[in-house]
Amino acid sequence: MLQRYQNIMVAVDGSHEAELAFEKGVNVALRNNSRLTIAHVIDTRALQSVSTFDAEVYEELQEDAKKLMDQYAEKAKEAGVTNVVKVVEMGNPKTLLATDIPEEQKVDLIMVGATGLNAFERLLVGSSSEYILRHAKVDLLVVRDKEKTL
Repeated sequence: MLQRYQNIMVAVDGSHEAELAFEKGVNVALRNNSRLTIAHVIDTRALQSVSTFDAEVYEELQEDAKKLMDQYAEKAKEAGVTNVVKVVEMGNPKTLLATDIPEEQKVDLIMVGATGLNAFERLLVGSSSEYILRHAKVDLLVVRDKEKTL
């Protein structure tokens, strides 16, 4: 049985491993002639420690995310992907990337970069890719950097 993915979601955050996932996602989208959904989540959990709500901080984060997404979309189109969707959300990246965005966008493959957290950080917070693996209802491909060792 040949699996053909019709809507691939790549989660990006500007990191090296997310860049690798994006590059592979572009190639998979080209091979499958599928839609490429590029998703970025602004983690608002990190902002909860700010004692006062500062709308300017949120606006800056959203503007930075928009620029990042425009760059990714342009790269995908230059590579030949004709159907590119950009999604920027604010909230908890784990739940948004595992279930919310895939359901809204009708994704059938999620691609993420492996996290760069050390063992102690993984023990405390867990990795996003691990959470997505446990909770996603569609296939997941975790992209690793071959040059890195754990």
